[in-house]
Amino acid sequence: MPRSLYDRPLIYRMMHHERSADLPFYLRSTEGRARVLEYGVGMGRVALPMVRRGQQVTGVDLSASMIEHARAALREEPEDVQARLRLVHADGRTLSLHARFDAVTCPFNGIAHHHDLRQLEAFLARVREHMRPEGLFVLDVLVPDPALLSGTTTEVPWFRDPADGTVCRATEHIEYEPLSQVLTVTMTIRRMEGEDEREPEALVLQLRQLFPQEARLLLLHHGFEVVRQQTELGDVVGYVCRLA
Repeated sequence: MPRSLYDRPLIYRMMHHERSADLPFYLRSTEGRARVLEYGVGMGRVALPMVRRGQQVTGVDLSASMIEHARAALREEPEDVQARLRLVHADGRTLSLHARFDAVTCPFNGIAHHHDLRQLEAFLARVREHMRPEGLFVLDVLVPDPALLSGTTTEVPWFRDPADGTVCRATEHIEYEPLSQVLTVTMTIRRMEGEDEREPEALVLQLRQLFPQEARLLLLHHGFEVVRQQTELGDVVGYVCRLA
């Protein structure tokens, strides 16, 4: 049975280790805001720089494996930095922290994990619930790539599994369902060495595709005003919002 890509954090990090163009956007947009709530904290790529500069961050993620790796990374930090980052394993669509924050963030296209209107409504309601009246909601949304929407299959002929160093190859297959606007990425990993006869491992990622004007309309409909939009972030558009 396929597993989520997030069940294999080291594979995820290997795929995205060069991603950094969005980090200045998040740091600048939340500068001077003491308390931050981050949805989709992952392995701490954005949260750790925030707590290092003195902010208090609560990081939420649905993946227990990603949270576990974030905790391991946090243990390498000084004690004062550790004290400023709280990690919560929970579903952001239902979690109520009974607290309000100066900024709420959702990095690396995290909103795309909410696939239908009901899920998007639940998530954005939780964002509003946790924002102070003068707070900001900072997020980015992946710009749909027409080449991917048409469906692709690519091969990775050789790599080492970062978990154990085993030589592997992978096939990445991408399918798009236009009615749901959900893109499904399936990575199938096959081991090329070792004595075990393990079956190929399938890792799946499903992302709702939101076009830029659609994203702005969605935010407006759910009570947010976009006060700044940033497009110089590579494959994503950044939005800084306040409560409308």
